[in-house]
Amino acid sequence: MINSTLKNANILIVDDNEANIEIITGLLEYQGYSNIISTTDSRLVVDMFRSFNPDLILLDLMMPHLSGFEVMAQLKELSTEHSYLPVLVLTADITAEAKQQALVCGASDFLSKPFDLTEVGLRIGNLLYARHLYVELLDHNELLEEKVRERTIELEKNNVELVEAREIAEESERKLEKLNSVLEQRVRDRTKQLETVNKELEAFSYSISHDLRAPLRHINGFIELLLELDSTHRSEEELHFLKVISGGAAEMSALIDALLTFSRLKNTELRKVAINCSSLVAQVLKFFEPEITSRNIIVNVGKLHDCEGDEGLVRQVWINLISNAVKYTGKTADPVIEIGSTENEKEIVYFVRDNGVGFDMQYSKKLFGVFQRLHKASDFEGIGIGLANVNSIVTRHGGFCTAEGVPRQGATFYFHIPKPDKTGK
Repeated sequence: MINSTLKNANILIVDDNEANIEIITGLLEYQGYSNIISTTDSRLVVDMFRSFNPDLILLDLMMPHLSGFEVMAQLKELSTEHSYLPVLVLTADITAEAKQQALVCGASDFLSKPFDLTEVGLRIGNLLYARHLYVELLDHNELLEEKVRERTIELEKNNVELVEAREIAEESERKLEKLNSVLEQRVRDRTKQLETVNKELEAFSYSISHDLRAPLRHINGFIELLLELDSTHRSEEELHFLKVISGGAAEMSALIDALLTFSRLKNTELRKVAINCSSLVAQVLKFFEPEITSRNIIVNVGKLHDCEGDEGLVRQVWINLISNAVKYTGKTADPVIEIGSTENEKEIVYFVRDNGVGFDMQYSKKLFGVFQRLHKASDFEGIGIGLANVNSIVTRHGGFCTAEGVPRQGATFYFHIPKPDKTGK
């Protein structure tokens, strides 16, 4: 589209040598330019300019009657403030003084005679394209000015609406203040309700701790008595039933303990300090050292970044995750556990990886729920609350937990701990 526009440009050739005009005209026609006129009389240029309205002038400097410098001076007087008429000077005078004077008079570019036709074609194309861009810019500016005028009218109308809107906003602000007052009162009321609920939860926890444990102690006591009273006359099936009941009571007691621990985690006050995680993990691994040694578990501990948190609770996170890795590599021939961390600008990401039993990722959302288990209790002991405790602790520190696993190929558990805000915000 642009190329077609340029080929239709009006081109005026001014040269006192007819042969030069024929050469340039032939070149332009060969390149597809169609609107070309020429003259050997420089005195006619002004009239031709007015009637032809050229987009480009090819102008010789050294001509009888009027020189190219004088022609450009006349054209300059006819030019409007925003007009742009490119002039390509073709001259045998290649002195620096002539070049400077040509540019001062209004020349856009110049070529020395004898000239290279290929270069002439390129210069003409470039100058016409520059004019095309200039005209487009003018049109664009006019369009913008029109839009500015329209926008100004629109803004004047909007000013009236703005005054009305400000009055409405002030009224809304008064209503908002009243609403905030009501909401603050509701917050105070809700706070009191939460305090009451917390007290009820504490009472409930106490009830679980004492009222439910008593019946379990009675069950265990009577089972022991039944096992001691004439156990030689009991059948293997009866002994099995008694052991199942005893085991169930013990499991129930463990569940109660775990549930109480989980509920207390949410109410425990955080005492944040700087934590040396390398030292902390080393201490936790000593706790599992007997089993790690007896099973020849390879434990690789990488770089562990320090963090800020409640050291006692973060210790529980490491205990639970390392315990899981030790437990779920129980049926692996060559168990390996990897522990490490990475960091970015906002957080530290810790991980514990093992090559144990793994899990199916479609059940990953259940991992951190209370009493959620992805493996049979008969295969791996536990009550399914360790990862829920981990998630609760990490969440209270402002972080979150994730996990990846592949069945029979192992699992990796991550917990993200935010870095402390050093800006004080």
